[in-house]
Amino acid sequence: MTNTTKLFALLATCAISAVSAPALALGGAGTQAANAENAAASRLLTVAGRGEVMLKPDSLRTSISIQARAATLAQARAEAGSKTRAVIAALEGLGIQALQVRTVEIAVTPIPERQRPGDDTPPRIIGYEAESRLSVALRDVTVKELRAHGSRILDTALAAGANVVGGVDFFLSKPREAHRLALAAAVRDAQENAKVVAGAANVTMSGLRTIKTAAAESYGYAQQAMKADVVETVNGFPVEPGEIRVTTQVTASFLFTK
Repeated sequence: MTNTTKLFALLATCAISAVSAPALALGGAGTQAANAENAAASRLLTVAGRGEVMLKPDSLRTSISIQARAATLAQARAEAGSKTRAVIAALEGLGIQALQVRTVEIAVTPIPERQRPGDDTPPRIIGYEAESRLSVALRDVTVKELRAHGSRILDTALAAGANVVGGVDFFLSKPREAHRLALAAAVRDAQENAKVVAGAANVTMSGLRTIKTAAAESYGYAQQAMKADVVETVNGFPVEPGEIRVTTQVTASFLFTK
């Protein structure tokens, strides 16, 4: 082998070593990191936490309908429209700044003649029913105002010509804030649960590793009896908001050492 040939062979060997050495070193570091990750995963304590808060609602919503029947379509529409305008004017006349009134549905339905059993002939239309439905909401007020105004709203609407009143739905105007309170309670609950499990297993917690929140929160009414001394005294419907229960969950993983 000539000196030139030996020189080319030596340069090729050095090039291969220069490329391979970092790769081997990187592979060793990657393996160590993977082993450390697996070791940490084997020392995880995973628990669930549940948070619950009880809050007074600050808003209400109800549905009010005005129905009118007449022999002709025009008469039914005119009567329902007139009564609807009267109901809206009466509600606006209450002077409640937080009150919101909007039309959510208008329907006109023909009234067929009642037929004898077995009669297959098309029924004759003997009249029409027109209906206008309003959504009435009161938002971001005190519990005392909910009691007082809620009753006034119902009584005023009925007195002005409404003939169907739906249920009263109490809710929170800022549900995300309520969810955050429940979320904080759920995290604290998870931490307490982890301490109990770690103590029973005779291991020591060394820090939080991961935490996952629930996809959605739950809202519900608390089972609370209505107190006679707090219900607003009115001539019509007594309105008592009660309390709203907000719950959520988290799943937390903690590292532990023996």
